[in-house]
Amino acid sequence: MKYDLPPFAVLIDADNVRLDTISPILEEITRHSRVTVRRIYGDFTSQNLAAWKGKLAEHAIHPIQQYRNTTGKNASDSALIIDAMDLLHSRRFEGFCLVSSDSDFTRLATRIREDGLVVFGFGEKKAPKAFVNACDRYIYVENLLEAPQPEQTPEARNEPASESCEKEVGKIASSGDTLPEPEGEKPLAFRPPAMAVKILLRAYTNVADEQGWAMLGQMSTYIHANYPDFDPRTHGCAKFIDLVQKTVAFELVQRAYKNGQSYFCRPLRAACAPLSGAEKTKQYMASLEQAVQAATATNGWAPIGMIGQKLKGLGCSVKESGYATLTEALTAAGRFEMTGSGAARYFRVKGQPNR
Repeated sequence: MKYDLPPFAVLIDADNVRLDTISPILEEITRHSRVTVRRIYGDFTSQNLAAWKGKLAEHAIHPIQQYRNTTGKNASDSALIIDAMDLLHSRRFEGFCLVSSDSDFTRLATRIREDGLVVFGFGEKKAPKAFVNACDRYIYVENLLEAPQPEQTPEARNEPASESCEKEVGKIASSGDTLPEPEGEKPLAFRPPAMAVKILLRAYTNVADEQGWAMLGQMSTYIHANYPDFDPRTHGCAKFIDLVQKTVAFELVQRAYKNGQSYFCRPLRAACAPLSGAEKTKQYMASLEQAVQAATATNGWAPIGMIGQKLKGLGCSVKESGYATLTEALTAAGRFEMTGSGAARYFRVKGQPNR
């Protein structure tokens, strides 16, 4: 039987992947390839990997048992790398899928690509850039999971805010003490499509023809070649064309191309014009508020350190605000309440109910 899709080997680092992401990862990779080898590496006698048994049988994944002979040493990484090289030299595959967020596989990815094979990476958004850029494509597992439903406020559920929580926060704010560390963080919401305009314009500039039109397929290819982790789903769009349309920055047309039809685009004048000072400030304030909301813990407050991380994840920096520190930028915005002091400062959007 002749297959249309290229054969791939999927190698999974069990210590650096969540159990609930395996199904969407395999579903995603089978869109691009025919998976002929499925192996997962880890110490499955340990308690934290015991739950894998049912999932491995469900997807016909072959477990490679690696005992932890020494505390702090990960024998699974070495076994995965050795097997990858054996499979590479067998010349039976056209690509590999490395499922991990571990930077230890950076050199493995580059070595496989040196032999002319394609490397897909799957991992969390915490994955180091070195590993991400070593892959032809790196897909964040957060984009493969279903988007979380927006949480309703107590008013929307017709529930009163907790009086005990209100008293506790008031007591802490008046005494000058710090709030307890948050138990967990909220998942970062989708980035607005407008944040992809800069990359889209760069791709357009490099592939546009003499008439000023760029084919969407060529733009997508250029972006993935230079930004392996670029994914329309990061911006809440299922497809590349959906992202281009939602930016409202491009004119989109369908034209005859070779033996069929293809989509072409060119930027609208407004997209090419630089933002005014007021527009930049408005855009930054929106990103600042989004970062605070994303960093807000269950107690209703967002720690300053987490806000900084979320702001960086949105592609913004404190320097853009015109202030020396993030605390100054948040205070000057006039949209946030603050409690605590020093590195233990906490913020929340004004008018936000206590939790």
